[in-house]
Amino acid sequence: MGEGVGHGAAPGCGGGRADAGRVVGHGAGRASGPVTGAGRRAALLARCHHVQTRPELRGRGIGGALMGYVRQVARGELGLEQLHLAARGGAGLEEFYGRLGWRESGRRPGVLRFGPGDDRDEVLMHLAPL
Repeated sequence: MGEGVGHGAAPGCGGGRADAGRVVGHGAGRASGPVTGAGRRAALLARCHHVQTRPELRGRGIGGALMGYVRQVARGELGLEQLHLAARGGAGLEEFYGRLGWRESGRRPGVLRFGPGDDRDEVLMHLAPL
């Protein structure tokens, strides 16, 4: 599998790794903050959303590399100070993000419904400082 990380859907919060030319991970996000001169943002934080990897390729470091790239771009290229995201509870994501330095900042109990009797928490997480 290739080790290169490329740009994803949104500047600063995207990327993926190539496996025989196919996308194996994806992320998107949006910076928050006031707009200053020439449409340039003076944001302190960004919210990452739609961060995912191909299920059959999990456990190979793709997600960690993707999130490392997100952090690098957010800090180095965008000058952000923190990142936020919401993760699906009960899927091991709190532990995954925790290993990468993210901390839980809140929880919305039972607000995600995946099917009859399958309601899960939405776990709010942040990474600061970058």
